[in-house]
Amino acid sequence: MPVKIKIKNLRSVQTVLVLLSLVYSAETSAAVSESGLPPASIHTDINSLDHSIALDKVALSEYNNGQRNEALHLWRALADQGDAEAQFTLGILYNRGNGGVEKDLIEAVRWYRKAAEQGHAIAQYNLGVFYATGNGVTRDFNAALQWWQLAALQGHVEAQFNLGLFYAEGTGVKPNPVEAVKWWGMAAKRGYAAAQFNLGLMYMKGEGVDENQDEAVRLWRMSAHQGFTQATTLLKVLNVEP
Repeated sequence: MPVKIKIKNLRSVQTVLVLLSLVYSAETSAAVSESGLPPASIHTDINSLDHSIALDKVALSEYNNGQRNEALHLWRALADQGDAEAQFTLGILYNRGNGGVEKDLIEAVRWYRKAAEQGHAIAQYNLGVFYATGNGVTRDFNAALQWWQLAALQGHVEAQFNLGLFYAEGTGVKPNPVEAVKWWGMAAKRGYAAAQFNLGLMYMKGEGVDENQDEAVRLWRMSAHQGFTQATTLLKVLNVEP
């Protein structure tokens, strides 16, 4: 049987709307980590990158073997030739101050932008974070929205979540709960726990979507099953089995 829940004071339920302010660094990206660089991704839609891909793998190998200067030289050469993955990697290095370069957020932004303009989704997301936080650039919420939307349309889940957040709160744009629901819905379908939780709140309150308490509970359960503390706590407060 569907669980029916009535909450008289929805304002007492604290919404988790936390901007992911840290630069995204997925294991499948070419982001620097202390354990070394994971394998580089291959752009299968561009036939002329075989040589660049081979050199990028050499650079990754040299970096992981401690040959940071040699790796940096290869990445710079590739980046200057327009290789988006190498440009993104330089952005990561300058952002963190790794790989033989000093931390330089302005340089990080410059290389992220070059990669982002070529459609690199993670670079687009990172550039949006820089604009949202004012690191390396003048703070510009509108620019953050634009870059996140480009990344979100490529399926970048954190970008989708942050767009939902900005539209829900009216940051850099007029509040639009329908847009918030749209972007959180995309992220929720991909299993993003925070988006599932926030989307559940929208269904419970009937903001941007028709009120549907059963759907709210379903989303909160999905979020709770991933270990999202706020969802687990809320279900317990409502006396609903997670």
